[in-house]
Amino acid sequence: MQYLKENYRWRICLVLFVTVLVGFYDRLNITFAIPLMAQEYGWSDQQVRDNGSLLMGIFYLGYGLANIFLTPIASRFGPRKTLLVVIVLWSLFTALGAWVSQFMMLLIATRVLLGLSEGVHFPMMAQLTKNWFALHERAKANSIWVSGIFVAVLTAPLLLVPMMANFGWRSGFVVLALIGLVISLPLVYLTIQDKPAQHNKVSSQERQYLADHHDYEDGLTDNSLLWQVMTKPGFLLLMAIGICNNIVALGVSSWLPTYFATEKGIPFNDIAWLVATPYVFSLFGIALWSYLGDKHNKRTIVAGVGYFMCGIMLYLALDSDTIWQVALLFSAAVFFISSYNACEFAMVQRLLPKHKVATGAGIYNGLTTMIGGGLGPVIVSPIIGDGEGTWIVSVVCAINALMLIAVYRTVKY
Repeated sequence: MQYLKENYRWRICLVLFVTVLVGFYDRLNITFAIPLMAQEYGWSDQQVRDNGSLLMGIFYLGYGLANIFLTPIASRFGPRKTLLVVIVLWSLFTALGAWVSQFMMLLIATRVLLGLSEGVHFPMMAQLTKNWFALHERAKANSIWVSGIFVAVLTAPLLLVPMMANFGWRSGFVVLALIGLVISLPLVYLTIQDKPAQHNKVSSQERQYLADHHDYEDGLTDNSLLWQVMTKPGFLLLMAIGICNNIVALGVSSWLPTYFATEKGIPFNDIAWLVATPYVFSLFGIALWSYLGDKHNKRTIVAGVGYFMCGIMLYLALDSDTIWQVALLFSAAVFFISSYNACEFAMVQRLLPKHKVATGAGIYNGLTTMIGGGLGPVIVSPIIGDGEGTWIVSVVCAINALMLIAVYRTVKY
């Protein structure tokens, strides 16, 4: 059809990608600051583990609570207005983290506030994706902005490690706050509207194309009350999978810089490429897995196999002695785990009623991130301790692989 050439909606994905990239920089900066904070404040090894786990984990408490309790409020104002407000807030709280860092309780408070301000980000993007894209396009659309996570993890060490090493760890907080205000905020203001019908740059053909496909999807979606949909076995299984994913993904990424600096004895200035290299493969992975999932319409099966392979790669990586083996095996693990990221939010959007996507995605993202993100740094912390218990990460991966394969029977996606 001729109006398929009209594609303003894909610009929405690119802007959302930028907001994810900058937002993840803001939450990741603490992982690179911890080794330098430990030197500045003279922390013992035990204090590094305790303070690091607290500073990284407390973010997800605020983040999860905001997803659950603030998303319904944000939905009343709409995604566009909400994104404009939260970008200002998370930039402010990131900068405050540098200014009050000599007081641990105030620094912890800024991490909670940062989590609260970022908490409604993903639910609003989920609502925008459902509003702006047809069902068969949504996996690709989600993958574009979700890839901002991997690009952030990939480029954060290349940006932040040299900056913090040369200008102090606080510089990484202030510069990121400015990036949010100077780049993310104007892009959202100029590009995004809540729905295609509200945007004067969207052609009538593109609007009609989306309206036709949304009408078709309405006939497939379970339009029960939100709580009824979210208490069904299929959705509860998705919640369990999301929690396990965050335990693995957020736990490992949080501790990786400290792991290389303490367990492997690598100078802080030299860890940038080691932390970044594995996430190069995530970009290849998310492109491949989303293609295979769309082609065969078995995204959860593909993700389940990928997660099983991720568990094997992580076990081998944590048991390796040479740096090149660790880097190679971590790269393989990230490549395989991206099979899940390629379909996660598309599965959630598929099950939720059309007008409750933001609220439902907020509850899902809040609980999975608060529980998984909060537990992740604690469960994975043995990698910087005595090394015992690192097998637990691989066990969580294996459990998630089995649940993903099982959920296909319910989701059929």
